[in-house]
Amino acid sequence: MRIDLRNGWQVLQDVHDNGENCRLQERTGANTDIGEALSDWEPLKELKQLQLIFDEHPYYGRQLRYFNQAPWWYRKFITVPDTRYGRYILHFSNVDQYCKVWFNGQFVSEHEGYMLAFDLDVTPYIKLGKENLLVVKVWSPWDSEVENDNFGSRTFRIERRMVKGTYEHADGFIQRDVNPIGIYGEVYLEMYDEVRLCDPDIRYDLDLSSKTAIVTAESGIDMVLDGEYTASIVISDLEDGNEILRLEQPLSGDQLMMSGQTLPLDLWSVWDQGKPNLYKASLKVSNGQRVCDEYSIVLGFRTIELVRDREKTQAVLNGRPFYIRGTSYFPDVYISNMTEEKYRRDLLRIREAGFNLIRVHVHVEQPAFYEICTELGIGVMQDSEFNWAHPTERSYEDRFVDIYSKTIRMLKHHTAIFFWVCLNEPGFMTPAGMHCDLMDVSPGPALYENARRIDPSRSVIKGSCWEEDLLSGDSHNYLGSLVAEDTHYSDIYGTVEKFNTEYGFDAPPEADVLATDPRLYKRLEQLIPNIDEIQEYQYKLLKYYTEHYRMQKHSPNNGYIQFLFSDLCLQSFYGIYDHLGNPKKGLKAMEESNKPVGIFLKYFKDLDEIHLVNDLPSALGEVTVAWCVSDENGTILCSGEKTIDVPEDCNITVYRFEESFPNADTCVLSVMQNGKTLCCNEYHDLLKMPPHVKGHPSRLDHEIGCRLYWAE
Repeated sequence: MRIDLRNGWQVLQDVHDNGENCRLQERTGANTDIGEALSDWEPLKELKQLQLIFDEHPYYGRQLRYFNQAPWWYRKFITVPDTRYGRYILHFSNVDQYCKVWFNGQFVSEHEGYMLAFDLDVTPYIKLGKENLLVVKVWSPWDSEVENDNFGSRTFRIERRMVKGTYEHADGFIQRDVNPIGIYGEVYLEMYDEVRLCDPDIRYDLDLSSKTAIVTAESGIDMVLDGEYTASIVISDLEDGNEILRLEQPLSGDQLMMSGQTLPLDLWSVWDQGKPNLYKASLKVSNGQRVCDEYSIVLGFRTIELVRDREKTQAVLNGRPFYIRGTSYFPDVYISNMTEEKYRRDLLRIREAGFNLIRVHVHVEQPAFYEICTELGIGVMQDSEFNWAHPTERSYEDRFVDIYSKTIRMLKHHTAIFFWVCLNEPGFMTPAGMHCDLMDVSPGPALYENARRIDPSRSVIKGSCWEEDLLSGDSHNYLGSLVAEDTHYSDIYGTVEKFNTEYGFDAPPEADVLATDPRLYKRLEQLIPNIDEIQEYQYKLLKYYTEHYRMQKHSPNNGYIQFLFSDLCLQSFYGIYDHLGNPKKGLKAMEESNKPVGIFLKYFKDLDEIHLVNDLPSALGEVTVAWCVSDENGTILCSGEKTIDVPEDCNITVYRFEESFPNADTCVLSVMQNGKTLCCNEYHDLLKMPPHVKGHPSRLDHEIGCRLYWAE
């Protein structure tokens, strides 16, 4: 039996951090009788991060800093039924960031980590048939130490002692004044008798040759009442209900482990490489016909690894190499603002745009996100909470390893997760070629080893952007973007990367979207006439980068991850969708260049080659490729067609331009089969590439936290 505790809370901010001294955790009445030190309780309409409830503008503004300058207290009165149960377990899915919990005035425990669910046994403190008092103190402070006292680069040098990812980014991504805080998600009191599964785990070892798996179910057992209990695990096809495994055994002791081989099964795959075939796995403990406790998950059976050496970084799914076409995802500064409906909307759009993988950028999403990814056949690269600069001392390493280990255990049953990332851009701004203590000393080595130990079924990237490190193997590239205003996206011509996991450019949304926030609109008003030009540059950059990588397929590139799919707030512009869900021109680039089959033109100061790329695991057969190049007056400079046979998973150089075409302006490409268009592509203003947007990336408004671009 469960009592839902999501409603009926009261809250106050303890501005002098005086609540514990005033025994606030024990008080059931108002606070006005103990003087001016404490505010009175006020009702809370819902459980969300507090900025969303109490601030009219939760995405920017110096007024937001007061949310983090002192702790907040929550309290709720709970009436517990008069019937006695053996255990009373209090469950929280999300408390951001630190908390202490009291029940009926008794201290129960403390916790760290907004992404980590936790359970507390409050059995000794329960009052049956009476009102019970639940009190939680929550805080999420600012860090203050700056690496090497480099205060001018505080954004990049702040030593993040909280294991909280990208907060205090302050460079036009997450604003300097935003540090989410509060209780959200699920909160309930679970009451049970007899027996309970504790930290259950269902895992498998897949044999690709026979398409069978050895499934192992393991769990701790809380035996409340002695009796004869039976443990069982059943795995059945989610679509037709057919069972591929059923095991039963008597339950004894405080640990359960059972293992068995499945019948032949259908593999799970990302959507462009096969089908995301799914199964339901149910682990139950029963007493006769009565189910005492049950743990159920939806899973797919697949193998995944990242093969890395000096020449390549290659994803291999179910024994077959596949090409990653990915995007990064951070849909909202406030995770509690996301719903299952919003996730599904975004994920369907992500798949429609051709992406087969998502990088969850330096944070953790809610369970619904991973469940829908698994359902839709979209892979996930999951970051830890590490970004840029963190302490290297042992005490911090121990905390980070503990939280990251719990995160992996919490998420690892999600089939869609392919890879774990320990560190994002460790040693950021460290001169090229220098060693980095974060990678070599702490916490990198410990994070990597623990991730491998906890989940040996997946590959681990030790430090994202360390391409030459064989435990990492990926790169980030912002030429023509964040590197400097005097760089251009065409600077990548002639360069190679094994696996890029960040590239992109930030472009503001349309004027009517900016107008939904009058202060933001006024700050950017002088920029409004240039929005189309900035979005055009984003479109051209994304198209050039994406096709650059695809035409290097297997020589040496094996994938890319565009940054970012959608803006995580109105004034953070990296997305190809804005924060309200409207597409920008950047989306067009991905629609043209990011589908499983594509036809591309390689060019810089002249025309080089035409490439046909097939990322599918099946051959296309015979197709006809046609091309037509014209100048700005529409005069045809070059045209032709060629019939070729297209095998599976290939990159074919269809045509090399032997002549020079300095006046080329437009190129139209198409691939036809049996009178139908398989894919097409167009290029305009070919050799007149737009310059890097003026004032980017250095022109920023730090109050609102947005890019300004042109000088005023």
